[in-house]
Amino acid sequence: MTNLCPLCNRSPISMQVGCCDTCGEMMNGKVGDQITSQISLSSPIIPSDVIDNCSVAVSRSLSGTTSWCSSDIKKKKLKYYEEMGNWIDNIEVLENIDINSPLPIDKNEAPKTIRVATYLSFLINLFLLLAKSIAISSSISYTIISSLVDSCLDLIAGMIISCTAAHSKFTLDDLKKYPLGKSRIPVVGILVFSILMACCALYIAIQCIMSLIEHEPSPPTTHTAIHVMWWTIFTKLAMTIVYSLLDHPITDTLAEDHRNDVLTNSLGLFMYWGGAHFYWWMDSVGGIILSAFVLQSWVQTALENAQMLMGQSAPDELIRSITYVAASHHPLIIGVEQVIAFQVGPNFMAEVHIILPDNLPLRITHHIGETLQLKIERIPEIERAWVHIDTETHNDCEHVLTMRTSNSIPSFSDNYNHFQSV
Repeated sequence: MTNLCPLCNRSPISMQVGCCDTCGEMMNGKVGDQITSQISLSSPIIPSDVIDNCSVAVSRSLSGTTSWCSSDIKKKKLKYYEEMGNWIDNIEVLENIDINSPLPIDKNEAPKTIRVATYLSFLINLFLLLAKSIAISSSISYTIISSLVDSCLDLIAGMIISCTAAHSKFTLDDLKKYPLGKSRIPVVGILVFSILMACCALYIAIQCIMSLIEHEPSPPTTHTAIHVMWWTIFTKLAMTIVYSLLDHPITDTLAEDHRNDVLTNSLGLFMYWGGAHFYWWMDSVGGIILSAFVLQSWVQTALENAQMLMGQSAPDELIRSITYVAASHHPLIIGVEQVIAFQVGPNFMAEVHIILPDNLPLRITHHIGETLQLKIERIPEIERAWVHIDTETHNDCEHVLTMRTSNSIPSFSDNYNHFQSV
């Protein structure tokens, strides 16, 4: 008796592909719409139903906050249609994603230009540190001390960021040690740097408050200290402009640091000069303001980078994009059961559950799952994707974490007995 194809149940099966020749060609995308329409099991159920439902879900989610009776109805209408237009543009981009598309550029890998820029920043911070040490020897000022400590931390930060830049390139030798890549190394380096900056700024603020309580007079100004502060401001301003133009996560962090240095050193120079010519408390108050600015800036940076490592859920727009790619990937996909995307580092991880017919050969199911994984990983925001294949929709808990939260343990005895009997 001739075995029939498990896909169409009409033509004889070919042992080479695990199905008939027609279904095998359709699996490889070689058959047009006419042949596709003749095979009931292979008809494109997903693109016609699930994708439309996805668009309806997008429309409802985007209009959920829209109150058509509010006074600013025009602004909300414009925002609504703008977001819908962005989603349509995003669909056009997703349609062009294919397993043969070029690999997305790794923005976290530091090229040679970025590494040279970090080394140059380290040398400049070292020079400014020595210059401010000479300035303090001529005039002991809390404002200049705050600036000196800031330069010390810049030096430490330069060492941290230079190390992360040097080790950001992912090679074949790193595959065993870092299976998920090294994109989180810069995040960890920036997080450590931010905590150091915040702690030091808090310590300087406490010292300045103590000087105000004790009514310590401001020190006299010297030409050496003023010239050093001016040169620091001009140098940091130039570095802010140059490093902002490089457009890389590492240089963006350095540019933010240099920009803060321009503001804090400008304020520090004014308060240092005003303490000797106007009011005795200006030098200490300048140190407090400078420290508070640095503290707020780097606490915010630390929180942002810490959230990248906490596994927060991806934005709704990205989850919709992954759902669209999965639903329209192959006509044999009956449904998309679950899409999970979460942030670990600067990029996102994705886990997708799709439903396929239970009579498909393993070779075909593996082909569909693997090509979908490669296609999802070509979305620029996705660093790693996992595709799980199911044969039916169920709400059972598939991980221990969800079992604990729902206080339920699924029973697999029925399925186990079924497969044992087969």
